[in-house]
Amino acid sequence: MTRRSYFWRLALSILIDLGDFTFGRIPILGTAENGVSGVAVTAIWGRAGLIYFWELLDLTEQIAATIPTATLIGLYVGWREGHLGAPKRDAPAQQPQPKQL
Repeated sequence: MTRRSYFWRLALSILIDLGDFTFGRIPILGTAENGVSGVAVTAIWGRAGLIYFWELLDLTEQIAATIPTATLIGLYVGWREGHLGAPKRDAPAQQPQPKQL
């Protein structure tokens, strides 16, 4: 994944969490939204996205709607793959030392 595609995926995860904050507190709609979002987050982030399905365990929809799970998953994947922070620089090449007599 390139750095650019990572940030597009992270933006999509933020939008998913905004939808969860907005619609997540409505009991039946919130559960359906968590299921659809879980599939979407898993498609975006791979196996790390399966963590999103913990939100289906909260039947009251009050706790899960306040935690930005998709964004946290995206930040974790970005940290793991090195997309966050400054890009890595190559070490300067070593100059061969002249032989001393």
